[in-house]
Amino acid sequence: MLLGTQKINSEGHLEIGGCDAVDLARRFSTPLYVIDEEAFRARAAAYVEAFSSRAAIAGASAQVAFASKAFLSKAAAKLAHQERLHLDVASLGELRLVHEAGVDMSHVTLHGNFKKDEDLEAALDLGVGLVALDCFQECRRLSEIAVARGARQRAIIRVVPGIEAHELEKIITGQNDSKFGINVENGEALEAAKLCLELPGIELVGFHAHIGSQILDVSPFETLAQVMVELCADVRDTTGWTAGLLVCGGGLGIRYKSTDEPPSVEDLAETIVGGIRRAADQRGLTMPTVGVEPGRSIVGEFGTTLYEVGPIKTVPLGAGETRTYVAVDGGLSDNPRPAMYGSEYPILLANRAAEDPDTTVRVSGRHCETDTLFPTVRLPSPRTGDLVAVLATGAYNHTMASNYNLFCRPAVVFVAASEARVVVRRETQDDLTARDVG
Repeated sequence: MLLGTQKINSEGHLEIGGCDAVDLARRFSTPLYVIDEEAFRARAAAYVEAFSSRAAIAGASAQVAFASKAFLSKAAAKLAHQERLHLDVASLGELRLVHEAGVDMSHVTLHGNFKKDEDLEAALDLGVGLVALDCFQECRRLSEIAVARGARQRAIIRVVPGIEAHELEKIITGQNDSKFGINVENGEALEAAKLCLELPGIELVGFHAHIGSQILDVSPFETLAQVMVELCADVRDTTGWTAGLLVCGGGLGIRYKSTDEPPSVEDLAETIVGGIRRAADQRGLTMPTVGVEPGRSIVGEFGTTLYEVGPIKTVPLGAGETRTYVAVDGGLSDNPRPAMYGSEYPILLANRAAEDPDTTVRVSGRHCETDTLFPTVRLPSPRTGDLVAVLATGAYNHTMASNYNLFCRPAVVFVAASEARVVVRRETQDDLTARDVG
């Protein structure tokens, strides 16, 4: 299952963006994150086109934002901005990085269920376009900070729509039992809107909701559109104010397994924009700007992690059964998702990509833990020195990487048109000890 611009070249090697993966590993060492820049750009452009064109037909506009928690670097922020995406950030660190990348801060939204004063102050100081308000206390505090600066901050309210998208429990966010947002069903979202309309430091713009991640069916987004419009209608009928922006989150899934069949970007756009338009017509509402916040579905399929194979050992299981363990030079610190979620990924040998997989093995990392990356995979009979390529690692690998066991985090390389460039350098041993003051 090759993704993006990947192909198998005449040497039998995996090639990405015109670059031989074996050569990339030789030049930049491993573990290595490789991002297919051309495919990244194309997916970003597809999102903007799909939502903008459908919103225009409905007499409205669209606001497509890249959920930077999926993959963030200065190069990624610049790329997203160049492709006309807004950016969502969820911490002071993310906020400062996109600012340093030269992003127009009026195109940035600050998220988070607990924003400290320093986060809100930085948002105001840097001119952030929107703050997503997550609770009543935050509404009041943002207003106080804005008023003290003689400012009025544009904001949206994050609401909980009471929708379960039937995905992994740890990545569902739209159900009522959630740390995020303000509940719609019990009337609190309406009360939050009334409060924000009264607070002097807030210019309320609209509402935001997110229902989960790795969603492979568009029907929950149809339901979300209806819930959001109903909330808008209730707020209008109560206060006379009409929301100008409805952000229906992200969450569209990608292909991690050959059986995964995610909807197209066009299907998602038709569902969300069409759902909002139909519900708005029924309730007599002006069509709002339609917002969406894809992250994984923009970059996830277009990242590849390269590892070198180390020791290989076969152990007895009893009754004549054995298991072959293949150790690689990364693991838990550069991809925690298999341990956290039981996540699966496509995997192949980059230096022997044309060979048929004929051996069942367990791929393990090198950390002082069980650190099983892939419990059962089929590969051509592995040899020490082979190059393992793990596909679809563009989302939540680089951004969730850690220094567990004091391992250095990998470099990130962008590839396009047969050229490779380092956009995040590999950490060094000096980096690891620099903060330890004894």
